[in-house]
Amino acid sequence: MDITIYRSEVEGVATPPPSKSYTHRAFLSSALSRHSEIFNPLIAEDTLATLRCCKGIGARFFRHRCFEFFGCDEIKSGYFYVSNSGTTLRLFMGILSLSKGVSVLDGDESIRRRPNLELAKALIKLGAKVKGFRDFSAPIIVGGILKGGCVKIRAISSQFVSALLFSLPLAKFDSELRVIDVKSKPYIDVTLHVLEESGIKLEREGNTFYIECEQEFRLRRFDVPADFSSASYLIASGVLAGRVELRGVYDSRQGDKAIVDIVRSMGGEVRWKKEDGVLIAEKSELEGIEVDAGDTPDLVPTIAVLGAVAKGRTVIYNAEHLRYKETNRIETTYRNLKALGVEVEKRRDGLVIKGGNIRGGVVDSYGDHRIAMAFAVLGLVADKVTVKNAEVVSVSFPNFFDVLKDLGAKVEIV
Repeated sequence: MDITIYRSEVEGVATPPPSKSYTHRAFLSSALSRHSEIFNPLIAEDTLATLRCCKGIGARFFRHRCFEFFGCDEIKSGYFYVSNSGTTLRLFMGILSLSKGVSVLDGDESIRRRPNLELAKALIKLGAKVKGFRDFSAPIIVGGILKGGCVKIRAISSQFVSALLFSLPLAKFDSELRVIDVKSKPYIDVTLHVLEESGIKLEREGNTFYIECEQEFRLRRFDVPADFSSASYLIASGVLAGRVELRGVYDSRQGDKAIVDIVRSMGGEVRWKKEDGVLIAEKSELEGIEVDAGDTPDLVPTIAVLGAVAKGRTVIYNAEHLRYKETNRIETTYRNLKALGVEVEKRRDGLVIKGGNIRGGVVDSYGDHRIAMAFAVLGLVADKVTVKNAEVVSVSFPNFFDVLKDLGAKVEIV
């Protein structure tokens, strides 16, 4: 499906979808706990993949006023298809290493390109059996049994760390996990938050974690907060093209709440009443800045389109790990900016963008939901932008284009 966005003014009230990161982790913790209730989870392609895998390991759940879970007595093995969800793949690499049987993890074409070598090496050292291609991209064969112990991991993806933090509390022996080259630290904080709510005990000294063995997950209730990655597109819409009021946006441990400070640093007018969960973004004259994206890789497409409009130069750096996302986001963001006439330089760890020269044109999502949404927002201030393969927004924000329409954007299915 291709979507065309025309130059438009936006104004109105919107509610961002629930957090994808928190939903993944809450679902998994519920599958490992006896009885849990999850309120306001995100129901989208990625989180549905995690739900399927939770069912695959033996959990049961029912949807009524919330998601009610009855966890698995023991972790079952089998065939697990994760669709396009890297988080699901990595979390279940860890969990399935606790199963007595042998499992296969697989996904779509994008997942089959994503490397998992560092996580596989750590699991093998801790006693699991993991087989795969050279970089352990899917399909991956995983068998038990994870014993625990001391391990060091290079965290080119925070998901590797989260996978170990979820699985090691169930191992036979205590563990020491040393993390080097940490990227996307706030996602680890989200994992730790859910583990705390689940009664899991661990100690942290800097980037080293000490984890007790043979623990029990005891999550009872979890309320999923709004997703700041998704909120970033609505904030950008307001700052570029009108006025948008977001509701249900309370403070949390999500690193992507940094979008508020980033937009303010660019001169954007953003007012956030944290206690009320209300955030207002209004049209502003933006100026280019330098942004360290080491902890907030999912914000890079949003920052890039803001930089395309801002006066002067926007430099995005320390984002080399973006090369291992759903797409190589440095490359795909660069290509789409060039397609719209933006002066942009590609670097190994980021982008340099000279703002102010945008024309209409055709861009491609390249199968990446964040690329699709960011460039749809840029269409609000260009003559006309067509986003190819725009249906991919269903991964994290299924009604994104409906929300844009409700705010006054002119959106057309091609």
